[in-house]
Amino acid sequence: MRRFLAALLAASAVLGATAVPAAAQTVDIQFRTAITKPHGTCEAIYCAPVTVPGYGEGTLTFTDTSFEQISRSCAEYSGITQVEFVDPTIETIVMTESGVVCFPGNSLNAPGGVHSYGNPFHQTGTFVIESGPAELVGLSGTTDVRFAGAALRGVYSIELE
Repeated sequence: MRRFLAALLAASAVLGATAVPAAAQTVDIQFRTAITKPHGTCEAIYCAPVTVPGYGEGTLTFTDTSFEQISRSCAEYSGITQVEFVDPTIETIVMTESGVVCFPGNSLNAPGGVHSYGNPFHQTGTFVIESGPAELVGLSGTTDVRFAGAALRGVYSIELE
């Protein structure tokens, strides 16, 4: 009986191991930068230097196309994110993005809150790559961007097929 149970457990382990799908591979575009009062030549909501694994250094910019408040401290948004590379031979990545951005407390409704450069936020969303290097077009992923004080940090995770 013990041999039968051992054989059954071994067979279950082998079948279970072959039935488990492989973990999805991702390319993470991470950034960390300081943003203070109107920040230089950046005309977007935010700009940050990035390094994209396999592609090199560039600048990530996010510009919103819609912003609709859904609660006292959160809003749904959509926007365009671009990564323009230092190497001009690499095509700019253009992503359409949507998600939710939340501001702690009631800071979104504070006088001047929408125009302030100090209000913290946490933005999460999803995106699809609309144009860029051919092997990336059509891929999707998730975003997680946080701003507190003058520190902006985030990650755009591209899910590889």
